[in-house]
Amino acid sequence: MTPSKFLLAACCSVASLSAGLAAPSAAAAPVITSVGADLSAGSYTFNVNGSSFTFGFNGDYFGGGPLTFSSAAGGQINTIFGAPTTYFIDRAPVTFGPGDQYAAFATPTPIRFSNGSNFIGLRAVAGNGDAFYGFAYTTNNVLNSFGFESVANRAITATTATGAVPETATWGMMIAGFGMMGAAMRTRRRSTKVTFA
Repeated sequence: MTPSKFLLAACCSVASLSAGLAAPSAAAAPVITSVGADLSAGSYTFNVNGSSFTFGFNGDYFGGGPLTFSSAAGGQINTIFGAPTTYFIDRAPVTFGPGDQYAAFATPTPIRFSNGSNFIGLRAVAGNGDAFYGFAYTTNNVLNSFGFESVANRAITATTATGAVPETATWGMMIAGFGMMGAAMRTRRRSTKVTFA
């Protein structure tokens, strides 16, 4: 088998392996993005599944709250009595999902009790009506990270982790790819030997 045919077969094997490993998507993990944005220096906007989320800072630690929130195109925030709210991270694990209240805010609106370290529930509503639940992790005027469940209409448990955990399919593809690259290199070395009569 020539090296090029071997690499083609290897790529097909990796593709079929990744399809098999990725099949149980119901077990997919949340995708967490590290941010570290100082909101006192300016607002921060991110988009998830077409929904827009903007966090800002108004400096009011004792009134409505130092952080502000606005959204567009299906972005929503967890609310209590119609106002954006937070959950202190040292109370207990916090899960955000279908049973909670959410609302959209077109203009920057103070997030109550957003001083200290907090989890803030978010929801991205896709064009087909599916909801993707997520959270923001903040400390005073810093947006540390945000995370969203990769499966629609599934609740998410907030975490202070600031990096994404690779899924099983990702690890499988990476390991299989390294193995096949090594095999291709060995085959190539053998086929390029020169012999003299």
